[in-house]
Amino acid sequence: MTRFEIASRANPRLKELLADRQARFFFAGEKLVRDILARGARVDKLLVATGREKDLPGEPANVGELWLVSLPVLQKVSGLEDPPPLVAVLDLPRHEIDFAAQRSVIGLVDVQDPGNVGTILRCASAFGVGALALAGACARPNNPKVVRAAQTALLDVPFQHFPGTAEMVRTALAQGAHVYVTGSRPGNSSVPVEAMTLPCLLLFGSEGRGLDPGLLERFPLVRLEQKERLDSLNVGVSACILMRELQKLHGL
Repeated sequence: MTRFEIASRANPRLKELLADRQARFFFAGEKLVRDILARGARVDKLLVATGREKDLPGEPANVGELWLVSLPVLQKVSGLEDPPPLVAVLDLPRHEIDFAAQRSVIGLVDVQDPGNVGTILRCASAFGVGALALAGACARPNNPKVVRAAQTALLDVPFQHFPGTAEMVRTALAQGAHVYVTGSRPGNSSVPVEAMTLPCLLLFGSEGRGLDPGLLERFPLVRLEQKERLDSLNVGVSACILMRELQKLHGL
């Protein structure tokens, strides 16, 4: 493990790291980083507040570089005025989902709220969902708000971003997965969760518009029965409830 002391925001190493931010995960938080280190996950760079390196649990085995950094550097990296003393930087993993091998995959289409994406990732980890497929303008998994909501679930659930819904659906069908859609309105081909056939891709649409009408007409609809006084549930809440039902009824 190589050690560096970085006190200035103008440090070239720091500038290089931040320029490559879209290809990295930044996990900020003492407990969160300790959990990652305990898992043995490969950490590219571990940033530690100067004077706090003695608090590390021994010599982390899977850390490439240890940076002893100043408060201004931690503020710059974390985006927080009062940053935690530990930040772990991991490379963004690349996955190609095998829809045939995963009993259930959650598909998100244009879900732009990072809090919802993070919540769905966390619930997917909790309820044994195999993977997360994202299409269109979804919030990226390494968005800081997604990371804050999902935490170590990002290490548990493989994810893949598709350019559009058509590519995601075509890939799933070609690999033998059954595609289902969700929506707040009853459909002509609604099916209960217990009647779903696995492996499956279960699609959720954006917070405002939901899924494209063409998808709702093409594939069986899975919906949560709810009181008429509510138009719809938050997509994160809906996805988590249905994932729990999948686990309970299909033994994920």
